[in-house]
Amino acid sequence: MSTPPTMSLTAKIDLLRKKGLSDDEIDQLLASPTSSEPVKASPFNMAEMVNNGSSIEEWNKQVDETEKLYINSNAWSVLFIGIAMIVGILGTKDYFGPAITMSGIILCIVAVFIIEVISAPKYREKIKFFVKKR
Repeated sequence: MSTPPTMSLTAKIDLLRKKGLSDDEIDQLLASPTSSEPVKASPFNMAEMVNNGSSIEEWNKQVDETEKLYINSNAWSVLFIGIAMIVGILGTKDYFGPAITMSGIILCIVAVFIIEVISAPKYREKIKFFVKKR
């Protein structure tokens, strides 16, 4: 008996009744492991990818720590980028000499680089927690 794949379960049961099967026989068919088709998990299932067996409390704690790390590192980076822009603008308006302007900009760029280098290993550890190893 071949049924279209879009046919509902109720319609399939009604079709089995029309074929002469009793309710007990239909129940046995539904309960048997051969009647169920295995469902393949999608490799892109996010719930499976991030399921690392941690409790909800641990998960929420890690989310909060990751958020704080992101905000802190990026706030400092934005601060130093802003200082570099201000020093550059003031340098072009001749408030500072060219040596002070370039030194200030270079120091700010180095500070941003150091902040990113320091926070990169911490981000790596957070990624290890959130993404399941394959």
